[in-house]
Amino acid sequence: MSAPVPDYVADLPKTELLRIIVALSTEVYAMADRMRGIEDILAARGIDLASLDAPTDPAAFDEKRKRARDDFVQRVFGSLTTLG
Repeated sequence: MSAPVPDYVADLPKTELLRIIVALSTEVYAMADRMRGIEDILAARGIDLASLDAPTDPAAFDEKRKRARDDFVQRVFGSLTTLG
């Protein structure tokens, strides 16, 4: 028998969960739309996009990317710090 899965969101108000879902959906759409635009521009200029799928270093080793990651997490999950 497997161990029960903890309910990490049991104490979150439904409005907070919905806010997080909307924030994530907004971020994902904006990033995907921008990525499509960038890829269209690059392809139109004859740039091979295959290298975009190459592995990259984790953001933890790049201060600019780490700050961008932290800003994203704060935008999406920031309101959770005020619950309690």
